[in-house]
Amino acid sequence: MAAVIERLRKLETLAAADAAGEPKAHGELLKGISDLLLKAETPIETTSRLNFQSLQNICVRIAVEKDWLHTIAAKHGKPVTAGQLSDETGLDEIFVVRIMRVLTAIGLCDELGVQAYGSNAKTEFKIHPGSIGAEKHHFDLDFAMGGRLVDYMRGPGIHQFADNPGEVTLFQHTHGSKTIFGLLEKNAEQKQCFDDYMRSRRLADAPQWFNIYPAATKFGDAHKNTDAVLLVDIGGGPGQELERFRANNPDIPGRCVLQDLPLTLRRIDKMPEGIEAMEHDFFTPQPIKGARAYFLRDVLHNWSDAQSVKILSRVVEAMDPKYSTLLIDDYVLSDLNVSLREAEMDVLMWLHTSGIERTERHWTALCRSVGLEIIKIWSADRGKESVIELRKALPK
Repeated sequence: MAAVIERLRKLETLAAADAAGEPKAHGELLKGISDLLLKAETPIETTSRLNFQSLQNICVRIAVEKDWLHTIAAKHGKPVTAGQLSDETGLDEIFVVRIMRVLTAIGLCDELGVQAYGSNAKTEFKIHPGSIGAEKHHFDLDFAMGGRLVDYMRGPGIHQFADNPGEVTLFQHTHGSKTIFGLLEKNAEQKQCFDDYMRSRRLADAPQWFNIYPAATKFGDAHKNTDAVLLVDIGGGPGQELERFRANNPDIPGRCVLQDLPLTLRRIDKMPEGIEAMEHDFFTPQPIKGARAYFLRDVLHNWSDAQSVKILSRVVEAMDPKYSTLLIDDYVLSDLNVSLREAEMDVLMWLHTSGIERTERHWTALCRSVGLEIIKIWSADRGKESVIELRKALPK
């Protein structure tokens, strides 16, 4: 009990620091709360919590599918009854109550009275298109894989990267495609969910890559010719990173080019002003030579080292060793005390893409193997991702 009291005192200090706006305090506060829970729980309480946690996801998925949270949020904090939710969806009122007990217990909405519910900030966030996309993306794909995991382990066996002939991924064993990218080509709903999710992952108040890495200063030496290419976002999806960069740095000269596969680019209703779209497969030669910067955000963690070498080699071929920079926006894991979210992301990369999150030593070895030199790893006070600044290594 003394250890619990000690942690409570530390939490009080962290909470005050968080309220004062200290950048790292919020993450440390959450970590402290998690540590407190683990210290206070008995072994049976910890194991029971882990055994039952999937039930929370099931209840959330039901609410998302039936638009219950949208209905509750539309009342802006005023009560919505289980009977109203039942009438709107045709589901039994008792069933609604049973699911809503879980949702209120985990904080996704408030219990305002007997069988009456109101929205809170988490309700409002959960109904954003990006949040809905994330829910469907993770639940629909990951729970299906969980259901096939034992069969997979006892059948084909676990293959971490499945780079070799005959090796089967859990994703393929479950969904029929080796990785998520094959599924997205065939499943329009999941593709839309994925794009919505990726578009919203960088929240407005989260550190932006072009602030973590001082782009405005670093790009001060960019060619003044407006026809010159300033920035190439390789595999940039809907283009949200380039759009935010250009909106915050309108005076930096040069073209901004978004590269991705045709399937992704066709889904963009209107290309943001100042951004050019270019169809490109990053396993093929890079058509833009000598840009000021090439940018890879959350790309290489989708691929094994063997495949990442192929992707990076194409960028290196196009870089001007005296002018070009490669920026990799991704996780850089510590060797010790990796956070739960970082560890979960690493496992998610294995499940979805046969990829991996890398430590600094891992990144260094991978980049050196293709002739790249790390100049600096830029990290934010908040958030988990870093920006790795690289240049083409000059011959010695």
